[in-house]
Amino acid sequence: MDLTFLTDGFFGHLSYILLIVSSLMRRMFWLRLFVMGSAIAGIIFDWFMIGNVVGAFWQALLVLVNVVQIVLLWTRDHRAKFSDEEKHMIETWLTGGTPGARRLLLDMGRWETLAPGEVLTEEGVRPRFLTYIVSGAAVVTSDGSEVARVAPDHFIGEMSLMGDGLATADVSVSDTARVWQIERNKLDRMKVNQPHLYGLIEAGTALNLRAKVIHGNQRTKQSPTAA
Repeated sequence: MDLTFLTDGFFGHLSYILLIVSSLMRRMFWLRLFVMGSAIAGIIFDWFMIGNVVGAFWQALLVLVNVVQIVLLWTRDHRAKFSDEEKHMIETWLTGGTPGARRLLLDMGRWETLAPGEVLTEEGVRPRFLTYIVSGAAVVTSDGSEVARVAPDHFIGEMSLMGDGLATADVSVSDTARVWQIERNKLDRMKVNQPHLYGLIEAGTALNLRAKVIHGNQRTKQSPTAA
């Protein structure tokens, strides 16, 4: 079997192999690192083995662009600062991603202090915001009857991220609440254009929903059963 196809073009093959591997990377840092490796292998092949100056030039430019982007990613991560409220939210639910990604996500929302009576969701209506309560409380009602209370460290409106996007109950602030809110329209755009950021929200709300279910099951077990 003639192996010259493999040996003579080793760096050419390596360049494409690394490019394919880069497409499998989920983190942007590693994706760019493998693209750089692919470009460097391509430079060696183009410049030293086949004398393709044009190819080597564009591969070098690709390396330069990715070096700049990696520096920007590193800088964004190391410059990311968070308030105590944001740190608590991150430690509780937004444990994935990089510091830079979390900073970008939180900046897309806004911090508000809401007075009692402020409506957060209406049953059967698409919520305007996904809301996270840091302090205070909210009350959940259905058909005019109170069915639950939402304590701090929980999202409100997360169920609307699934299915038809409509809220399943009325929720309003019961005690003055400090909240972080992000517009649903922003989340819709984020899901398409910035899936890595949407993934942080999706993972956080899923964990929160699981915690609510577990808490609800525990309350049911602790409730006395009628004879």
